[in-house]
Amino acid sequence: MAGLAAGRRLRAAGVETVILEKSRGPGGRCATRRQDGFIWDTGATSLLPRGRTLGNVIQQELPTDDLIEVKKAVSLHDNFRISAGDPTRGGQRWAYGGGMNRLAHLLAEGLDIRPKSNVDRIERSAVGYEILGETYDRVVITVPTPQASLLLWSIDERRPVANVRYRPCLSVGLGYDIPLPETPYFALLDATQRHPMVWLSLESVKCPTRAPAVVVQFNREYSRRWYMRPEEEMVATAAQYMVALYGPAYAKPVASDLMRWKYAQPEALAPFEEVNPPGSRLILAGDALYGGHLEEAFECGWKAAEMLLA
Repeated sequence: MAGLAAGRRLRAAGVETVILEKSRGPGGRCATRRQDGFIWDTGATSLLPRGRTLGNVIQQELPTDDLIEVKKAVSLHDNFRISAGDPTRGGQRWAYGGGMNRLAHLLAEGLDIRPKSNVDRIERSAVGYEILGETYDRVVITVPTPQASLLLWSIDERRPVANVRYRPCLSVGLGYDIPLPETPYFALLDATQRHPMVWLSLESVKCPTRAPAVVVQFNREYSRRWYMRPEEEMVATAAQYMVALYGPAYAKPVASDLMRWKYAQPEALAPFEEVNPPGSRLILAGDALYGGHLEEAFECGWKAAEMLLA
């Protein structure tokens, strides 16, 4: 998201920009998986703008035909004992009916994005930086900071990001051939982070146009311990949680998916201004400098572009 933000802002200012993307498509954790008619947002399951730039972009600059306001709130669970969350916290929440990666593709329109570009080093040149055989005047690095540090080491450069750590997340999608139960919430959160199920998103409650589906996300300790656990075991565990919450009818999903996020969210942040001194031609941006939510990563990329333009 930080890379898309930087590219979008620079293009608007008339700056020729290239985005080198390791994956097949843009968006990072703004990700969606699909199978047999089921749709799972396996990374960020919704967007809460919180007054950030991305809120204005999605409502004023991008098509809104697939944009859905999530009407129901997030409730809390303490070992499956459910209590109401704060319905006023954060403001309007949004999702895309066809999947959250719809946002990434909308932001990417018109940008020169080169997928499957695996950048493992940067070379200094007389006029800038050489990457994958091409020379660039300026560079914005938006990968997680452990990977960014390796790129910095390739040009013998250091930035104060050593204290940044990421937590992993196992994200399981389940699809059902029966409707989901009627609930006053679209998601459950374990605010204490003690239960293995830290987040449950009822995908077809969030977006009523979707087939009955849920996303179960596991907490840091559980995800770290069981990161390479076989998919069928993780699916079975997630289904057990559905049974505990809603009864035996949800014991056997008809479709499933597992996403392993190695760098799910930063656990500590590095200040943007300390990491990127004035006049920098190479800028670090992303969730580790502003926060782990979509709107925060986007804001950081936008600020990186503003810094280059200045």
